[in-house]
Amino acid sequence: MGSKNDQTLIGSWVVAAGTVASAINASINAHTDSDDEGLNLIGNTLQATGNGIIADETNSPLSASGNIIQAAGNSTIVYSILNDLERRTELNLVIKGNLLQALGGLAGFSETYGTDPSLTNAYKLNGELLEVVGNSIQAIAAGRELEGIEAADFSALGSWIQAVGAIIVALTITKQEWR
Repeated sequence: MGSKNDQTLIGSWVVAAGTVASAINASINAHTDSDDEGLNLIGNTLQATGNGIIADETNSPLSASGNIIQAAGNSTIVYSILNDLERRTELNLVIKGNLLQALGGLAGFSETYGTDPSLTNAYKLNGELLEVVGNSIQAIAAGRELEGIEAADFSALGSWIQAVGAIIVALTITKQEWR
């Protein structure tokens, strides 16, 4: 592969593509009463891969840990999709996977927060925060489903908030690399 900066750039866009795939899946399921998880499987696999690429590249232990934690969260969701589990077990794994993603995202947020103030870093902070909020909403939505409350629209909202955040982060990394 190319330089380490190229890996961060590629990894961030792989993550962004994965979040969009998962958000499309969540929207389709919310509006069709489907429970197909094909795009969500692809999306979480892409997110885990992208986070792994970024973790491999970074010199910062905090950033690497955050990306590894996020990849673990995505992998937890992938496991919940691939295995024939009771619905309750599946939802518990989805909650844990999304909370792991949010925790890893907070590590990335704190890393960016400690950098020099700039407009680009302000955008990146907002993108990272949106990802954390989106994952948290998805975890809450799965918790509501555990309680028997329909939350597909809420889950789709969280997915799109996460996707917008991931796209903003990828755009800011692209801008930093093209300087």
